Amino acid sequence: MSQGLTKTKRRIQSVTSTKKITKAMELVATVKLKRWKDNMENILQYLNSMEDIISSCASGIDNDVEVNEFKTFKSAKGKLYVIVTSTLGLCGGYNYNLFKFINNKLTKEDKIFVVGTKGFSKLSHEDLSLDDKYLSFLDKFNYQSVSLFRQELLNLYLTGEYKEVVLVSTTYKNSLTFIPTEKRILPLDNSLSKEVSNVDIIFEPSQKEVLSLIIPKYLDTLLYGKLTEALVCEQASRRNAMDNATDNAEELLDKLKIEFNKARQQAITQEITEVVGGSINK
Repeated sequence: MSQGLTKTKRRIQSVTSTKKITKAMELVATVKLKRWKDNMENILQYLNSMEDIISSCASGIDNDVEVNEFKTFKSAKGKLYVIVTSTLGLCGGYNYNLFKFINNKLTKEDKIFVVGTKGFSKLSHEDLSLDDKYLSFLDKFNYQSVSLFRQELLNLYLTGEYKEVVLVSTTYKNSLTFIPTEKRILPLDNSLSKEVSNVDIIFEPSQKEVLSLIIPKYLDTLLYGKLTEALVCEQASRRNAMDNATDNAEELLDKLKIEFNKARQQAITQEITEVVGGSINK
């Protein structure tokens, strides 16, 4: 009986320690989520403004050769993928849902830039062309590093070796829902050429030159925004996972405490019975 009490007591101590860890990780994820979510909201507003400007610039010069360079599909077979996963674990189904989404999408002709070690560990077992130079890109990334990354993607696209540049990441819908999506980076979406207003806008020095300057900035902002959104989803998923783990630990502790109290009561009853029985025998 005493061995059972000792075993239950050790389990209670172990679960209590685990609960402290999951609670601490939940708090850390909450702080990171708040910071990245604020950044994401600001970036998305800026991105929408840039799309309106591009739409205004592109109207009337759609037949320009330099503009079409960013809007024309290449004749190559393969695509250039950027797949954003996490490096750390304990984030619920964040990576699993992403892997399920890209299943059967990738081919041998595609080139894949993997962001996050979890994605590389998963895809390295398949016969695919992987590039691991950006595995830890999300650890310390900023607008300048994203701009360099975009330049490499743009150079590879302009060589004509790949027909599209596609970003696969997770979109934030709400604090509980995160949707794996793919976003075509290049060629540019035709929706960017729509008319946004009837107001006459004066472009200086010209629409063409303004557009040639703003498209790279737009791509930088798009990549930066999507990477930030992926981080928001990761931290939100981790916070939810740690919150569920903490709740499960509390539920298990309640059961263990009841089990411990029952075993202790049985031990006390047995000891009283033995004392009473010994007194009667005397």
